Amino acid sequence: MANEIPIRNIYYMLSYAYDVLKEGENVKLADEVFENIYDLFGKILVNGLGLLIKRGFNREYINLSEELPLLRGKIDINETLKRQNHIVGKLNCEYDELSSNVLFNQIIKASITNLVKYKGIDKQIREKLMNINRYFQDIDLIQLQKQHFSRIRYHRNNRFYRLIIDICELLFDEILVSSQKGETIFKDFIRDGRMAALYEKFILNFYKKELSEVQVYSPIFQWDKDSGFEHVGASFLPIMRTDIVLQNEKEQLIMDAKYYSNALQVRNVGDTKKLISGNLYQIYTYINNSTFTGNKSGMLIYPVVDTDMDFVYSIQGKKIYVKTLNLNTSWENIHHRLIDIAKVI
Repeated sequence: MANEIPIRNIYYMLSYAYDVLKEGENVKLADEVFENIYDLFGKILVNGLGLLIKRGFNREYINLSEELPLLRGKIDINETLKRQNHIVGKLNCEYDELSSNVLFNQIIKASITNLVKYKGIDKQIREKLMNINRYFQDIDLIQLQKQHFSRIRYHRNNRFYRLIIDICELLFDEILVSSQKGETIFKDFIRDGRMAALYEKFILNFYKKELSEVQVYSPIFQWDKDSGFEHVGASFLPIMRTDIVLQNEKEQLIMDAKYYSNALQVRNVGDTKKLISGNLYQIYTYINNSTFTGNKSGMLIYPVVDTDMDFVYSIQGKKIYVKTLNLNTSWENIHHRLIDIAKVI
C-alpha cells in the first residue's frame, strides 16, 4: 500500500511529523523526483547539512585530560605522580574545551558513513555526502547505537539540528549492516509498521500547525472506574493513549489514525465487507471514558486503499465518523482533505 504513496508526499509527512517545517521549507525538494526513500533522505541531509555547515557546528564544552608542559585547568596530581611526569617537566592536566566533537555531529558522521555504503543510493547524492563528510574529519566516528538518539537534548541554540538528527534516526532504524561484505543494506522503510507511526504523527502535527482555533493534543484517558469498588488488577487495564484530540469549549473530537492495508474485512467467504470491529470498539471506549463535559464524538481515519469512506453513525447519542485520506494524490488535495475532515467539530 505505502509503495503507492509519492515520495514527495512522504517528505511533507516527515516535515509535519517532526515539526520542522521552517527547516523543511529551506530544504526545497518538492519538485524533485526520487527513485527511492533513501535518495530522499540523502538529499534532505545534503541540503540540510549544507545549511548547517554555513551556520556552524554545534559546540559544547568537553572534559579533556593530557600531558602538558604548562598548567592548564587543574592538575591531576595522582596521574602526574603515577607517570612521574613532574620529573621531565610535564603535568597531567584536566580542562574543559569548547569542541564540535559532540554527539550531534558524531551521529551525523556515522549516518553519512552508513548511507554512502548503500549501493542503491543515487551516485550524485553519494558524492555530495562524501564531500560533506570531509567537514567532519575532526569528529569521532562512533559505532552508532539506538541509545545515542535518546541522549540528544534540544534547546534554542541547537534546534536547527532536529530534522537532520531525526532523519539519521530513521535511517538507523532501517539499516542492516552486512558483517561479511561490510556493505550497507536497508530494510523496506515503507512497510506498514514504520508508516503507521509516521501517519499518526503526521496528522497530529498537521492539525497542531494548521488549526489555530482548537486545542490539538494526544492525552491519555483514564478508565472511568466505579468508585467504592475494589478494582483488583487495575494495573492490567490497557492504557488509553489517544492519537489525536481536537477540542474547543463545546466539542471534543477523538481521532484514531489507522494505517491499515484494509479498513474493511470479511469474516467468512461470501460475507459483505465490514468495518473492523476492534477499531470501532476502541474509539467508542475512548468516547465513553473521556471526562470532557461537552459534546463528544469519535473518528477513525484510514488511508484510501480501494474504497473511499465518508460515514457517520450515532450510537447511544455519540457520533462516530469513519473517514479516508488519499495519500496518493497531490499535496494540495491532502491538505484540503484534512482541513475538511476537521470541520466536523
